[in-house]
Amino acid sequence: MSVPVDLSSPEIMEKPEVMKTEGYRELFKNRAFMALWIGQVFSQLADRIIFVVFITLIVAHFGTQDSLKSFLYVAFTIPAILLTAAAGVFVDRWHRRRTLVATNLLRAVIVAAIPLAIHAKSILGLYACAFGISTVTQFFVPAESATIPMVTKNSQLLVANSLFTTTMMGSVIFGFALGDPLIQVFGLKQVHWAIVGLFIVSSIALCFVKAGYPCNPKLEDACVASEGVNTAFHRFWGEMKEGMQYLFEQKAVLSIILKLAILFSYVVAMCILFISFAAKYLYVDPEIAAQKFAWIITFSGVGMVIGALGIGHCLRHMARGKLVNSGFIIIGVGLLALLLTQFLSKHSIFPVLFPYLDWRVLYAHTVAVILGIGAALIAVPIQSVLHELIPEDKRGKVMGVEFTLLSACSTFPVVLTGVGVDLIGVAPMLVILGIPLLILGGKGLYDRYKSGNGDYASTW
Repeated sequence: MSVPVDLSSPEIMEKPEVMKTEGYRELFKNRAFMALWIGQVFSQLADRIIFVVFITLIVAHFGTQDSLKSFLYVAFTIPAILLTAAAGVFVDRWHRRRTLVATNLLRAVIVAAIPLAIHAKSILGLYACAFGISTVTQFFVPAESATIPMVTKNSQLLVANSLFTTTMMGSVIFGFALGDPLIQVFGLKQVHWAIVGLFIVSSIALCFVKAGYPCNPKLEDACVASEGVNTAFHRFWGEMKEGMQYLFEQKAVLSIILKLAILFSYVVAMCILFISFAAKYLYVDPEIAAQKFAWIITFSGVGMVIGALGIGHCLRHMARGKLVNSGFIIIGVGLLALLLTQFLSKHSIFPVLFPYLDWRVLYAHTVAVILGIGAALIAVPIQSVLHELIPEDKRGKVMGVEFTLLSACSTFPVVLTGVGVDLIGVAPMLVILGIPLLILGGKGLYDRYKSGNGDYASTW
C-alpha cells in the first residue's frame, strides 16, 4: 500500500533515482497486480469490440445515416462527462475488488440484453444499452486506476503504469481489428455472447485482486468498511467539494491533469485531422482515404506501445519531467514533419502486393509511430506521478475528475479541428497544432534546466 507523498519533495518528479524503480521481472511476480492487469486486458478488448458491434448493428438494422452513428457516440460520451467525477466519490468508499468484479458483471448483463432492443426494432433501446454500458464503465475506470497503487509498491508504479498504458493502446489496435472477425465467426446475432464472455473472464481474474476498502483517516473506524451506500450518498456533495478543493489547493496535481488533458485533446484532434490529411496527401479517392486513414491511427498506437515499453524497460530511471516535456516536443516536431509528405513520390513501392503503399504512405505512417512514442512519454510518467502524489483516500475522487476532464476534452477538439480544416486547410492546422507543443515542451525543459534543483513543483 503506497503512502501519500509530499508535493514539495524533489524526488517525485526529477530525481526518481532516489527511490529505486523496479523492472518488469519484479512486477510480474506480483500476483495481485497480474490479476488486475489480466482483468484489464479482457475488459479493454470487450470495450473496443462492443463499439464495432454497435456500429454494425445500426447499419444492418436501422440504416447507414451518419447521424445514427453520431448519436451512438453521444450515448457513450454523456456518462463519461457527467458521471466519472461523481463515480470517483463512491469508488473511494466501496470495496475495490467487489467494485471491479460487479461493474464487469453488470456490463455483461447489459450486453446480453442487446438482442431485446434489436428484436423490438428500437434504436432507442440500442442507445440505452450503450448508455448503460458507458455508465457502469465510469465506475470501473476510476476504481481500476485507483487500485494500481494498492497492489504495487512505489518502486513498481512507473513500470505498472507503463504496462497498463501499453495494454490500453494495444486494445485500441487489436480490439477494433477483432470486431469484424468475431462477427464473421459468431454471426451478428450471436457475437454479443463473445463479448459477455470477455467480461466474465475479466471478472474471474479480478476476483484474485487483493484490494479492499481504501483507508480514510477521517472516518471513525479508519476505513470505509463501516459505511454503506446510503451514508456515501448523503456525503456525496461534500465529497465532491472536497475532491475539487483538493485539486485547487494542490496546484501541482491540477497542473499535471491539465497536461494530460492537453495530450488527450491533441490525440482526438489528430484522429479527426488524419481523415482530411489522408484525403489530401495520401489517396486520390476520398472513399479509399476514409477507409485507410485508420491505419495512421493504428500506427500511432503501435508507437505508444513502443514508447510505453521503452519507458518501463529502458527509461524508467530518467527524470519524469524530462520525459514529459520531451514528449510534447516530439509530437510538435512530428506534426510539422507531416508537412513534408506532399513533397514525396506517390509511386507505389510494391505495386503488385501493396498497391496503396507508396513513399508518402510509408513516410506518414512512420511519423505516426513517432507521434505515438511522444504521446507515451507524456501519458505514462504523468499517470505514475498522480498515483504517487494523491493520498489513497482521495484517489478515486481525483481520478474521477481526471477522466471527466479527459472525456470533456474529446468533444471540443473534434469540432474545432473539423471547422479549422474546412476554413484554412490541413497544412495550416498542422502548424497551428504543432508549434504550441514545441513551445510548451521547450519551456518545460528550459525551466527545469534553469532551476537546477530538480524541484517537481517549480519545474513542471
